Amino acid sequence: MISIITYGRNDNYSYNLVKRTALSFNCLAEALTDEDEILFADCNTPDHLPTLPEFIWDTLSDKALKLIKVVRIPPALYEKIRDESPLPVLENVSRNAAIVRSNPRNHWMLSTNPDVLLVLAAKWPSLAELLRSLPDSFYEMPRFDIPESVWSSLARANAQENMRSLRDWLIANKAAVIETLPDHRFQKFYLFDAPGDFQLAPRAYFHRLRGFDESMKKYFHSDANLAKRMWLLNGRRTDHLLGELWVLHQDHYLSGEWTKTVTTIEHNDYYKKVINEEILEANHPHWGLQDVSLPFFSLSEQILRQRVFLPQVPPALDGDLPLSREPDWTLQPFYRLVHYDPALLTLYLKELLRVISPESRIAYLGRNTETLDAIQRAWRETAADGHPVLNLAEQSDPGEYASPDVLLVDCYYQRSEYWERRIQLLGDQLKHQAAKGRISADEANEELSRFCFTTDWENQREQLVPLWERYLKSLSFRPGAHVVLLGCNVYVPTLERFQEVLGELSGGIEIVEEGPARLRDLHAFYQKVKYRLQKTGQHSVLVKVLWTLFLLKRRLFRSVFGFESFMGWLYFRQLARRRRFIIARLNLRTLYTHHRLVVMRVEAPTQELVEKKLVRGKRR
Repeated sequence: MISIITYGRNDNYSYNLVKRTALSFNCLAEALTDEDEILFADCNTPDHLPTLPEFIWDTLSDKALKLIKVVRIPPALYEKIRDESPLPVLENVSRNAAIVRSNPRNHWMLSTNPDVLLVLAAKWPSLAELLRSLPDSFYEMPRFDIPESVWSSLARANAQENMRSLRDWLIANKAAVIETLPDHRFQKFYLFDAPGDFQLAPRAYFHRLRGFDESMKKYFHSDANLAKRMWLLNGRRTDHLLGELWVLHQDHYLSGEWTKTVTTIEHNDYYKKVINEEILEANHPHWGLQDVSLPFFSLSEQILRQRVFLPQVPPALDGDLPLSREPDWTLQPFYRLVHYDPALLTLYLKELLRVISPESRIAYLGRNTETLDAIQRAWRETAADGHPVLNLAEQSDPGEYASPDVLLVDCYYQRSEYWERRIQLLGDQLKHQAAKGRISADEANEELSRFCFTTDWENQREQLVPLWERYLKSLSFRPGAHVVLLGCNVYVPTLERFQEVLGELSGGIEIVEEGPARLRDLHAFYQKVKYRLQKTGQHSVLVKVLWTLFLLKRRLFRSVFGFESFMGWLYFRQLARRRRFIIARLNLRTLYTHHRLVVMRVEAPTQELVEKKLVRGKRR
């Protein structure tokens, strides 16, 4: 009925790889029938080591062992095909090697990752029963992250109980919150964050596309490229299965390996391979290493059972799987990010509080009392006798917290009633323009998305930066200290702006370059001009004409350059370079990101940085 495709390597990547993989394989197998299969493409594991499934065979269930098939891409072959790839594994080639060797009798195919678990609604005894009710289409699903402390407490062998326990944990903590991504750039084919954890379609779809694009040998966006081409193949349609199943991902970010890779390694070209991708068929006719004889085998050993240490869980639920709240499909991802739920955010912040010393001094910088109360409760639960969390905004002198072990910086933002009315008015105006045929519905959505992002960011910046500039200058950070941004992620300007302020005020590190600063100011001025035009457009014929020219210019630049403006292209390139420069000078290592949470750690200064500071001191 279905072939599940995944890939990896026996290299202990990130946190507790062997347990994450065993939990995933055992739970995936529980959702399948004996006619299904799990294909694992093992790429570049050293010859003297077993493949990852072989390495963990004694932790797998009988059913998992019967369903798993392994295709091995040895290091010698990997070196021949890697070209200049900086990666230890070629994801797209690996997935394709599994796709072309899958059972041709299976109608469906699911591409996922080896740390994912599927939890079906109680009405579906197996994934096969659910698939029989579905029309042929391309399906995506959101994932719900399970903290390391939660999945680490599970016994590998008890798949059914593990799925019930994780389901009940999400429901009890109201953590089943979907991260929708209806951004104007990819709202049609890319519905949820981290789409690569669930990409389901008929097997024939994967073969018509010739699998994943094997020319993408850098990091990131392979799943988005497949989503775009599947959307094109599927008549410009992407479906989902909300209410029918859950996709659970085992968090492994506290080690910092994933985020370090994301921020230091070169990515595939997002605009070329995703935004502007219009070609369905990828690769040559021998894609997936069809012309190479690779080791391909099944696992068939027994497992060792493990004890269960989780407390008794509530009775199973019937019917559909309830979400903690309804999905938010509005075109305002930035506002959803900064207008977070304190209880839900603290649930994931607890992972850091759990691993730091109970003697740590924690300082909070923000103005959201609800968030501060939730943090204080979580810290008391973790370290009952620990130092209290200090609210810096209420102190004239941080005192013994002047060098905190953990600094929590709250980026929470509440939109005012005035801006709510302005956004509603603009939305109505754009709908009217679209109804008149003056702009398309997509352009109306893009304008509303841009307006919301610009106004929310400008208002948030005006609230946060003065607060940072007032209190950060009195703080210093020892190597090993943590800096945590609440209501932030690595994709928004809030993080970069905070790093700039921190670098300028803390430790005397000068990081502002004249050129980038001028470009940033020019870009900010450009955004304000566009905002003013939009705000006054209903009153001036001239402004309406200028706004129409803006739209025409965007269409032209998008079709020719892939970006909507020369300023956008220039700012994007400069922003990426400047961000790498800032991180290098600050010596901040990003450890963990979870939608609305960024955890950074202060590293010891490098010799190069020490020498530069000494030279600068002598010049002064």
